Amino acid sequence: MDNFIIAFNAVMPLMIYLGVGYFINKLGWMSNKSLQELNQLIFKLLLPINLFMNIYKTDISQAFKLDVLIYAILMALLIFILFLIIIAKIEKDPAKQGVMLQGSIRSNFVLFGLPIAVSLLNGRDIGMTTILIAALVPLNNVLSIIALTIYKNRNFNIKELVLSVLKNYMFIATVLGIVVRLIGIRMPVFFADALDGLSGSITPIALLIMGATFNFKAITESFKQLTFIITSKLIIVPILGIGGAILLGFTGENLIPLIIFFGGPVAVSSYPMAQNMGGDGDLANQAVVFTTILSMFTLIIFITIAANLGIL
Repeated sequence: MDNFIIAFNAVMPLMIYLGVGYFINKLGWMSNKSLQELNQLIFKLLLPINLFMNIYKTDISQAFKLDVLIYAILMALLIFILFLIIIAKIEKDPAKQGVMLQGSIRSNFVLFGLPIAVSLLNGRDIGMTTILIAALVPLNNVLSIIALTIYKNRNFNIKELVLSVLKNYMFIATVLGIVVRLIGIRMPVFFADALDGLSGSITPIALLIMGATFNFKAITESFKQLTFIITSKLIIVPILGIGGAILLGFTGENLIPLIIFFGGPVAVSSYPMAQNMGGDGDLANQAVVFTTILSMFTLIIFITIAANLGIL
């Protein structure tokens, strides 16, 4: 029951934001043009700031386990390649292909996973959790850029991919964050606080927009693709990622962030990213909403199994 309450408390604020957005649309308080402009703001400004600040605030001097980090990165890449091949064979619409691949691999590690991880760790060291966030969030963003680019052009080449990644706002923010962190630059408190405030605004704004643009009719049009994303993100990926971690003997504060990373819902930022990179926005929206709701239950199953095995 405690695990359910933790997951419930993490999910419900997100659901409230979505609900408020839905009623904003019903009341006609915002035009479609305004919603699209806000989406642009998120993609070009708030998401890069959020990514930069996540890296900037990470203390890599805390408990560090190289084997856990290497495992998480290699497994994320392996899962990406696996689904890249599978999706190319089962879906022909490039706009849906990219969203399906992004939805299968990109987890809401910061906004959804971090509060759950902190609650489960219950006073234990969160150093490995913050290190994994600093490494995996940028990796997920780069993989998402690739996912939303790679299917578009059948004559696609590696030069186009590299240029697309290098020009992406989130990649630039990632590199800048890593450079600032490595050099040891410390921003003035007032400036860091301002960026932190902008970074924190992304979740409510993105979810309000998602609620306002949620299209119930589109569910029937993309039912198979949505089912694929839900199944892969909440069942197949966790079994692969968490199962491998358990077999390698990871436990406690090293296992918990991996459970959240591999078992968490699709990242909220997947929606504005898909909208702005030519992906199927409705499918990306639905993927975030439904995996967020259902992850309350699937995560509890994986957490309970790990707890019963005595490895949490």
